[in-house]
Amino acid sequence: MPSWLGSQVHEEHALPLAPGDYKVIPGDRWTVTCLKTNATIYSGIGPVEVLRERHAP
Repeated sequence: MPSWLGSQVHEEHALPLAPGDYKVIPGDRWTVTCLKTNATIYSGIGPVEVLRERHAP
């Protein structure tokens, strides 16, 4: 998710399902919806990406 702190700072939130279970809709307010429950996960400024979990090296 975007951050008010600048373009080089990003916020990350763990989501319980696979990236393909979410739909990102860009616009004036970006929306992330869970396709399995139809719940809105995020609605706000963008850009927004849903990525696989990053594992520490």
